[in-house]
Amino acid sequence: MTIQDLLKDVSVKDLTTFARAIPTPEDFLLQRVVFPSLTVNEVKWRIRDNGRYVNTAKYRAYDTSVPIASREAWSNVREGALIEMGQKLVVGEQEQLLLDAERGADQDRLIELLYDDVERHVESVYSRLELAAGDVLLDGKLSIDENRLITEADYGMPAGNRVTAAVPWTDSQNSDPIADELGWLQYLDDLGVPEPEFVLTSKKAYAPLANNQAYRAAFYQSVSPSTTPTATLNPAQVQSVRATYGLPPVRFYKAQVRVDGVARKVLPESAWIYVPPQRERWAQIQWGRTWDSLNLTRGTNPAILREDAPGLIVTRGVQTDPGQIWTKVAAAAMPVMHTPDGHLVASVI
Repeated sequence: MTIQDLLKDVSVKDLTTFARAIPTPEDFLLQRVVFPSLTVNEVKWRIRDNGRYVNTAKYRAYDTSVPIASREAWSNVREGALIEMGQKLVVGEQEQLLLDAERGADQDRLIELLYDDVERHVESVYSRLELAAGDVLLDGKLSIDENRLITEADYGMPAGNRVTAAVPWTDSQNSDPIADELGWLQYLDDLGVPEPEFVLTSKKAYAPLANNQAYRAAFYQSVSPSTTPTATLNPAQVQSVRATYGLPPVRFYKAQVRVDGVARKVLPESAWIYVPPQRERWAQIQWGRTWDSLNLTRGTNPAILREDAPGLIVTRGVQTDPGQIWTKVAAAAMPVMHTPDGHLVASVI
C-alpha cells in the first residue's frame, strides 16, 4: 500500500471542514468579541460608506409657498486586495519510517498526525489575525513587513483618537484618571459616535486605579486630600466609582502569540481602548477566496463548492523526492475598519 493509498481517506474537504470547526482560542478576544467576522466571496476587501443629510423643514406664513428642499447624499467605496497567508508542515522520510505507515495501527497514527498538523495550522492563522487586529485597533493601520511582503492598509484613524494620559496613572497622587476618561468620552461624544460599550485593557493598566487619589476621594466623597483615607480600594469600590461617573465597564486582555519563536503581546499593557457597540458597522475581519480555494472549485467534480470557497482552506499532498507528506493552510483574511473614528486608544501608564 502506497502513501497515496493511505491518504485517500483524508480528503481536502474533510481537512477543511475539520479546520473550520476549530474555535478561536478563548483569550483571542479581538476575534471573539471585538472584530466580527465577515465571509465574502471576493478577493478584495471593500468598505462602502453612504448616507444622506436631511435639513429641517421650515415654518411658513399662510398664503405663502412651501420652500423647495434639497437632496444631499453621499456614497464612497474603498477597496483593496485581501492579503493571503499560510504555511506548510511536512512529515519527512525519517518520521514516516518510524511510523512504519504500512501497518494498520500506524496508518491511523499517520492520519492522526495530519489532523494534529491541521490544528497547528489553524492556530497559526488565528494567531496572525489576532496580531493584525491589534495592529489595526491601535492606529487604524495594518502594516505588514514579513516574508518578503511589505504593504500597508491605512483606514484613516484620526490623530485625536490616539491620546496619552496627562499624567501616567501610576502616579497615584497627581494623576486624575476620572478627569482623563470623562474628557476622552466627551471627545467621542462630540464626534457623534456611539457611546463605548466597554474598555479593553490590561490588569497592569487597571491596577493603579485602586490606589489613585482621585478614585479614593470620589469613593469617600472627600474634598480635601488630608481627609481622604489612604486605604487601597477593593474591586467593588473601584467599580462603584466608575458607575458613579458613568464610565464604561472594563474587560481584561492578555493574549500573546509567538512570532518566529518569540512570545509577543498583541496589545501593549499601557493601552486603554474604548470599544464601540454595533461593531459590524465599525470594523470586521473579512475572509475571502484564495488561489487554493479557487483551484478546488474547478473541474467537473470539485473538491468544494464555490459558495464554500471563502475561509480557511487546508490541502495535503505527497512528493517522492524527497519522500514527504505535507499539509498546507491558506487564508485570505484581514481586519478592515469602516469607521476609524469610532474608538479611542489611550496610553495610560
